[in-house]
Amino acid sequence: MAEQGVTVVLGAQWGDEGKGKLVDILCDKADVVARCQGGNNAGHTIVANGVAYDFHILPSGLVNPKCENLIGSGVVIHIPSFFSELAAAQNKGLDTTGRIFISSRAHIVLDLHQTVDGLEEVALGKSNVGTTRKGIGPTYSSKASRSGLRIEELDLDKWDQFEKRFRALVAGLKQRFGALLDSYDEEKELAYFKDIAPVVKPYVVNAIPWMNERQLANKRILVEGANALMLDLDYGTYPYVTSSNTGIGGVFTGLAISPFKIREITGVVKAYTTRVGGGPFPTEQLNVSHSKRTTPIEVVD
Repeated sequence: MAEQGVTVVLGAQWGDEGKGKLVDILCDKADVVARCQGGNNAGHTIVANGVAYDFHILPSGLVNPKCENLIGSGVVIHIPSFFSELAAAQNKGLDTTGRIFISSRAHIVLDLHQTVDGLEEVALGKSNVGTTRKGIGPTYSSKASRSGLRIEELDLDKWDQFEKRFRALVAGLKQRFGALLDSYDEEKELAYFKDIAPVVKPYVVNAIPWMNERQLANKRILVEGANALMLDLDYGTYPYVTSSNTGIGGVFTGLAISPFKIREITGVVKAYTTRVGGGPFPTEQLNVSHSKRTTPIEVVD
């Protein structure tokens, strides 16, 4: 890891390359660890001092007590999952006080987005993308259509505006999916947001000056990429891709990082290739040889 400036770790295949293991090693030297894109569809396990932590939306730098952590503007965040994951880490003795921040520009994943994600996958039938059904794609769709909700809007001082935009978003999705969303409880989710708004607020920062201050101070910043290059929305095996830019471009836009501050970029690969989700996989064998190699081995005592 660079002594100062920005170090970036990205997946260079289809995901599941072991990025988390490398980030785990590097975060001991980092002053800041940041997520730039994706949501809780990513994930890995980190073992620190003999304790295993499962991270999906939280940056891995939380295991370093001296490290600040940022969930960047390009990330989409399911708030119940964020607090559930944070509580699990704290219950294992991890002190996260004053070390985890969320960009005010990050978009909110609704429970409704997760429901819609499942419906869209079912509608695709055999051509389904193989998403995690965590609502990531529908949330990015809402963002692109300018109907999404940012974290900064979740504020009791602006509640009337939040409720208005929330109901408009829900109405738009209900218009599209009709009776398939009859089981969704709009009032229950809105009530949850009203209760959780003051709890979320202390974590929220304007990430542009926040990150700029740390760049100017030459802090050691580690960017933790999610997913992988072959799942990039523009350069991956479209349409069997994720919903964000998983390459270096996603780092610049998701974190407002200066390109001149980047010192190292590491693409993680593994010796054998696997693919997360559906879509083409050129080296996959679905023939007689494949059948032979996947036949269980009989163990003789």
